[in-house]
Amino acid sequence: MYWKMTLSRRFKILISAYACEPYKGSEPEVGWQWVCQIARTHDVWVLTRANNIPPIEASGLSQKYPNLAWIGVEPPRWLGFWKKGQRGTHLYYALWQMTALIVGWRLHRKIKFDLTHHLTFSPFYWAPLIGLLPVPFVWGPVGAGEVVPRPYWLLFSFGQKIRETIRLCIRKASIWNPFVYGAMRKARFILAATEETRRAFPQRLRNKVIVEAQIGIDPVSTTMRQKPSDDVFRIVTAGRHVYWKGHILILRAFARFHTLYEGRSELVLLSDGPQRPGLEEEARRLGVADVVRFVGWLPKRQDVFREYEKADLFAYASLFECGGYVVMEAMSCGVPVVTLGLGGPGEMVTDDCGVVITPSSIKQTIDDFALAFHTLAQDRSLLRDKNIRTVQRIEQQFRWSVKGDRLLRWLDGWTKTGSLCDGIPSAAQEATDKSV
Repeated sequence: MYWKMTLSRRFKILISAYACEPYKGSEPEVGWQWVCQIARTHDVWVLTRANNIPPIEASGLSQKYPNLAWIGVEPPRWLGFWKKGQRGTHLYYALWQMTALIVGWRLHRKIKFDLTHHLTFSPFYWAPLIGLLPVPFVWGPVGAGEVVPRPYWLLFSFGQKIRETIRLCIRKASIWNPFVYGAMRKARFILAATEETRRAFPQRLRNKVIVEAQIGIDPVSTTMRQKPSDDVFRIVTAGRHVYWKGHILILRAFARFHTLYEGRSELVLLSDGPQRPGLEEEARRLGVADVVRFVGWLPKRQDVFREYEKADLFAYASLFECGGYVVMEAMSCGVPVVTLGLGGPGEMVTDDCGVVITPSSIKQTIDDFALAFHTLAQDRSLLRDKNIRTVQRIEQQFRWSVKGDRLLRWLDGWTKTGSLCDGIPSAAQEATDKSV
């Protein structure tokens, strides 16, 4: 069932989207998709990086929206000469926001915007300067309120623990930043990518914070998979091989499952990263190197989907994640997911379409993952039922058009009443309600 848009007013909206580019994945895809959803019913001007404009124009997608204008913004070259690749990104972003604010002020004098909306970058501890314009302001979806539970810090090296400590301190101190707190107070409503991020906001302001996942997926990807006829029970995991992604937990859980399962089994790890040599060594130490396949980076999205189509299960144990595109992609192919109940994946997956592992000790987590693998490998009828429900979950809650409908309804509710309409739950809140 899809809700038909009947907005009472057409807004002139200025959007700040530093990262915004089609087919790029990650945060650029988030910026692009939300812009397109808002442009369905409103007149939109987008402030983004100048180097995003050529790929946007080349895609031809923006031509669908004649009411959508792109404004490339870059700080003066002499202020950003040091930026190479990821080096200096944070300082450069701060300068970009200042420049975008100046450009936004000039545009506002001519256009008289009804609303500003900050999309990307999305961490809530980055103050969105576009909110300083003298018009109503919407913020989000924002993330980065997620925290790695203390028991899992035992997996980290000393340097990694220092990094997590710094990130935790930034998160805690952010509400004392006058620009961040000012944006929280001014925002008419805020979209938080996860419940954990919503709780990072001061309690007196949480009534204006709605949980809405940053990410979605296009209907073109939501097709049921055709699994090969071999008798291998195949588990796939994906994501950069970095310390907070929890691949070591999946690997150890698979090794335990492999010793219990009477049939043939295989673990497939997609992507790559600095932790890969250590994971390969761990597979040898556990005695499962011959049934663990490291695929590496796959250049085309279609290649990734082919790996999902061969899978019986998708496993994910990221310890710090507000999104989780790989989880959503696997679900869109009808692959049930076993995931830790943390961040975005923990809210995206329900018992109907997978298994959510309650965070606890490292040993208990490994045991719980192994048990989930074994239970689903032994009960193929249960697995088939979850196959169907994964696609239904995506179709009903995470299609971009469905997510856009929810945002536009919130905007419409604010237009009519000056506040959010009651009874318009987010995807995560609907899932929570059903589980109670």
